[in-house]
Amino acid sequence: MRQPGTVVRFPNQASANALTTVLNIEDRVEFNGGETGLLGIAFHPQFATNRYVYFYYMGLTAGDDLESRIVRYQFASNGTIDKNSELILLRFNQPYSNHNGGQLAFGKDGFLYIASGDGGSGGDPQQNGQNKNNLLGKILRIDVNNPANGKNYGIPADNPFASSGGSPEIWAYGLRNPWRFSFDSETGDLWAGDVGQGAWEEINIVTNGGNYGWGDMEGDTCYSGRPNCSTANKIKPVLSISHNTGVCSVIGGFVYRGQQYPAAYGKYFFTDYCLNTMQSITRNSNSSVSVNTHGNVPVDIVSFAQDNQGELYAIGQSGAGSQIVKLQATGGEQTPGTMASLLSATGCADTNNPKLPVAAMIPYQVENQLWSDGADKERYLAVPDNQKIGLATNGDFLFPVGSVLMKHFKLGDKFIETRLFARGVLGWQGFSYEWRDDQTDANLLADSKEKTIDGVQWQYPSPGQCLICHTEVANFSLGLETTQLNSVMRYPVSGATANQLDTLAHIQLFSSPLTSQQKTEKLFSLTDTNASVGQRARSYLHSNCAGCHSPNGPTPTNLDLRFVTALPATNACNSQPLVGDLGIANARLIVPGEPARSIVLERMKRRDSDQMPPLATHIVDAAAVQVVSDWIAGLTSCD
Repeated sequence: MRQPGTVVRFPNQASANALTTVLNIEDRVEFNGGETGLLGIAFHPQFATNRYVYFYYMGLTAGDDLESRIVRYQFASNGTIDKNSELILLRFNQPYSNHNGGQLAFGKDGFLYIASGDGGSGGDPQQNGQNKNNLLGKILRIDVNNPANGKNYGIPADNPFASSGGSPEIWAYGLRNPWRFSFDSETGDLWAGDVGQGAWEEINIVTNGGNYGWGDMEGDTCYSGRPNCSTANKIKPVLSISHNTGVCSVIGGFVYRGQQYPAAYGKYFFTDYCLNTMQSITRNSNSSVSVNTHGNVPVDIVSFAQDNQGELYAIGQSGAGSQIVKLQATGGEQTPGTMASLLSATGCADTNNPKLPVAAMIPYQVENQLWSDGADKERYLAVPDNQKIGLATNGDFLFPVGSVLMKHFKLGDKFIETRLFARGVLGWQGFSYEWRDDQTDANLLADSKEKTIDGVQWQYPSPGQCLICHTEVANFSLGLETTQLNSVMRYPVSGATANQLDTLAHIQLFSSPLTSQQKTEKLFSLTDTNASVGQRARSYLHSNCAGCHSPNGPTPTNLDLRFVTALPATNACNSQPLVGDLGIANARLIVPGEPARSIVLERMKRRDSDQMPPLATHIVDAAAVQVVSDWIAGLTSCD
């Protein structure tokens, strides 16, 4: 199933390389990236005899409003799906383009269950989650076998509001965006991953009539937008996962009931779009749960699947495009590497004066830096002996296993934090060190932390939070790319001044020669008076936003803010926002000549749940806001 509106089949063989289209309804499906399009599929329990298949897709009403549609099709005798057999069972309007849910599945009771998000934007502005009189923010349940009351479906008699008190299709409510749910094939329990707002991701076991709290609660506590909420009669998650661990969008999976891996039997497997680590939940006899980590996966998982034998598959995205992979055990649970508790003991900093790097650490600087609330930074890199740095076609540095990046953060003359980013056999890991008040050393932090330093509210990220910004699409090492290092710097030890790319090439650190394009292309600093305001603004958006907002990036939008992308191709200019308008009338992501209507700029100006970047900053970058505002004001068109 492809999001724009096609369904394909292929032989169930690892060598399969040909696809056959069995249905194309792109003319009916509304797809503009993000969470729109063709979202869910379910086969009727008696598919072998009736050949019915059900879909959840986004369409447009006659008035061009976005709506969710639950439809039934029938397979034809030639193995394709008869496009003319569409029967619309259920349709309901969506006020925004995100939080559409999309999962369909039949329960053991034979009824069709449907996941519906809260209607989108952010913070549930229409309070749909707790509204029992509409279908948004719910799990719905309908009877497709016994239509009644002039509809193409019936209402199960034990639905909680079958006769009164709410919409009869509702089975459970108080959900934000239950993107993926599944039934335990043995017990019939419905497990759902509910994507959180800004603080918590949830795994829920959803029951008949249950209220799961949103938009009053997020996780186990009151949502920040409803600080005085009532928690009475609201069911808490089986597991709440803090965004401090680096998660951002939970991807619900399945309870494993296969035979290949007996140790995994009965565990619920899930992941998160930002972390790409496979995790499992075990329900203990005392009603508590245990959570285990099973290592990284090579793709950005967006959904799971289960075959008839109970074995699990993942549908993911990577630089090579979409993939279906079978999940296989790798020898048990995996434990990430550890780092010394003191910076002076890491081998990266001088043991007597950890403010200084060891000789193996090579200093570097970037042309347009990531905003860190006004802190100054010192940056260093190191690779193992006899190893070299590869260069991606876009100029990103590709570091070998064993490489380490180090960054000191300073407010004035005071060292406040040092971050190490190391590539091990399981991938990249981040480590934060908090400097002592006496400036003699820095201590490793096990989790995120905030404290006020000289009037600045400083956030130390957790290891997981590092990977929210250090994304796969950015090849993890933010800032280390040819366009950022194509500038002159003074090397502190030798006192020499030289172009950084030339220097790294001279010491033979690259695995291949620089191309002429890599030698000439560069970004521009905010203060470069020789550069145009457009060059400075686009460089800033590249360094601060494109790590996520790039093709195949970990966001629900199709925004592309890379410096090399022409403005018409960014999907930003005169484009409607997919994640809310922030209360701005007729808002667009970027409006030529109108900064006040431009959501990209508005998010830069905020420091709340709608801000961008979304974490590790409490102070607006006023200089950047001015440059981006001037650039937008000077635009006359999207060309």
